[in-house]
Amino acid sequence: MRPQVAWLAALALALTGPDAARADNSAGQPGQIFSNGAGARGIGMGGSLTAVVRDVSSMYYNPAGLGLLPGREVSLSHESLYGGAAYDYLAYAQNSKKRPGGWGVEFLRLGASGGEGRDEFNGTSGGFGYSETAIGFGMGYRGILFPDMSLGTRFKMLQRSLGSSSDRLIGVDLGMQYGPLLNEKLQLGAVIQNLAALSQGDTSDTLPTSIRAGAGYKVLDPLMITFDMSNDGDFRVGTEYSFGMMAMRMGLQQGALSFGGGFMLRRAFSVDLAIVNQPDLGMSQKVTMGYRFGAGKQEKKTDSFAREYFQNGLGELARRDYTAAAKSLETAFGLDPTLGADENWREKTRRLRALLRSMGLEERPEWQAAFKQEGPQPAAAHDAVSAYLDNDEPKAMLYAHVAKGYAPRDAAYQALLLAMSRLTRMDIRREDVLPPAGFVEKHLQDSVSLVYSRRFEAAINALREALVLDPKNALAWTRLGSAYFASGDKKNAREAWKRALELDPKNDKLRQFMTQQGMD
Repeated sequence: MRPQVAWLAALALALTGPDAARADNSAGQPGQIFSNGAGARGIGMGGSLTAVVRDVSSMYYNPAGLGLLPGREVSLSHESLYGGAAYDYLAYAQNSKKRPGGWGVEFLRLGASGGEGRDEFNGTSGGFGYSETAIGFGMGYRGILFPDMSLGTRFKMLQRSLGSSSDRLIGVDLGMQYGPLLNEKLQLGAVIQNLAALSQGDTSDTLPTSIRAGAGYKVLDPLMITFDMSNDGDFRVGTEYSFGMMAMRMGLQQGALSFGGGFMLRRAFSVDLAIVNQPDLGMSQKVTMGYRFGAGKQEKKTDSFAREYFQNGLGELARRDYTAAAKSLETAFGLDPTLGADENWREKTRRLRALLRSMGLEERPEWQAAFKQEGPQPAAAHDAVSAYLDNDEPKAMLYAHVAKGYAPRDAAYQALLLAMSRLTRMDIRREDVLPPAGFVEKHLQDSVSLVYSRRFEAAINALREALVLDPKNALAWTRLGSAYFASGDKKNAREAWKRALELDPKNDKLRQFMTQQGMD
């Protein structure tokens, strides 16, 4: 290939992007340096990292990925292109110390030299080169709108030079990631590139606005498949198989097949390689080296963030600060969905958020203040909330009735009872809106008439509700045994009567009856 032809091929590639020799309508658009890829991992996976990137290259693919950045990272890439052109990428990012998230900076350069200039008479006028140099700054945070959502933004500036001419293009990206979903398998992501854009210098070009959406799915724990699609029809697919400190990757983007792999030493130093097979231009190789500062502590730091939010949430819940507890717990699960799995705290947090939304508690801080007060009524309301979180809906409704019974006209407790009724789909029993003592006394009286009318199941339910509020009421246990006995359930009758005698050992009449029935 003659030097002039080789240089022109390199220049054409610089303008269209080395990771895909595309024939679509995006070829030759300004800012293609931002489509070249940032690291061998992404290129090896066909550039389809919108939903799954969470490392230093997040600034390039999706700044929302900085929301779960584990620590401080640096990455350096070099790619030898066709006809002597080269592409370099350098980036640094670090996480925030106070909340889930992080920030980073990046430097990109794509250049080709050796061009032979010609004047209007086709005479030689000296050599010239072409270069694109870009810098970027990005930040992203987790849990801003929803616990499982990360949002990020990236500011970038591109300087282009061709011979003695130069110009500058500026753009702002906005990214989002959401997940995991479907048993921690599915991740979603989207980026609006150049949501805002402007130019400076001798040019009418601006960075084009585009939208890219992606998904990542873990087929098996070590095997992940990723997909990306943009509004200009650019479809990308990639896969990564991780085993120990090694990884293998394949990808496809607009007919360009890529593959590669990498390894990590001591969980800190990484080396990745990617090879792209262009249908028209052949092979190109990319090597990336990265380093994670304090890698042994990064996972612990992320875990520490999650556990700190989790413990704060539990403490706020115990103090009956429900809105703060929901936010802390949601943030904790956004960082680590496996926290509190033994007691199903993620589902409890979802139920807590549903209850607060149904009550409209966040819009009524005076109600939240009332629930935080000391006293039997806030305590009863807390018992209702706790029972609902434990999925014991009948008990939750019982305590909601009792909490309102202390002050039937109190709007906060009326809202609690109405919300419980909506969420549990259980009717409000107006006659049961009583304080605990009145509730127990009413149910004891009702049980007698229910037994006489042979409505044994209703009598048993009434007595069991009374015992929820007053579990040491010997009379309630005695009448519960009688209701069971009348219904023919001698086994449960014996257990209820035994409990009654433990609380009231002087009940000789009951003891004699049990002896007569062979229950002693």
